[in-house]
Amino acid sequence: MTIKFRMLGFLVITMILASCSPKIPFTQAIRDQYKLDAAELKHIQFYLSDPIVLRRGDNKENQKSTDEGTLIVKSGKDLEHVVFKGNTQGAVSEIVDGQKITVAFEDGAEKYLVFGSSGDRNGFYKLQALQWSGERGKINYGGQTYYSNRGSDKAILLFKMKSLRDVKVDEKIVKGKKVN
Repeated sequence: MTIKFRMLGFLVITMILASCSPKIPFTQAIRDQYKLDAAELKHIQFYLSDPIVLRRGDNKENQKSTDEGTLIVKSGKDLEHVVFKGNTQGAVSEIVDGQKITVAFEDGAEKYLVFGSSGDRNGFYKLQALQWSGERGKINYGGQTYYSNRGSDKAILLFKMKSLRDVKVDEKIVKGKKVN
């Protein structure tokens, strides 16, 4: 009897632990191994590994005025920041090719970031930019050109994956046989 309860307890604990799936990096190897097509990719919930901040600024036109015989000149910039916190949820909006996808983190025209296989041995899907300058990238977002924060070149896509195994165990406990 106690063996059955132990076995049942072990199975329950295993199932509970298996149901908690951690976020893992999305890689080209996973995409290739499971032959993920466009429809399947669009049904996977993706997450950002690190924060990304997109910045852009426009110089204001100089404004001039006079006050009590003094010329006053105002100049400045209009700054715009788009902030994506680490762990922000995103969904695939388009398959660019066999190694790149666009991921939208909000609704809107052209409001997506491009991620692609890094080409290294890990094959992580990293943030793609039109041009990289050190750790900062030039990125199109919502029809505008932005520059990303330092370290954004390390941002990758994460996702959850469960591995389920269908194992059926038929157990019989033999009581033994006495000699006649």
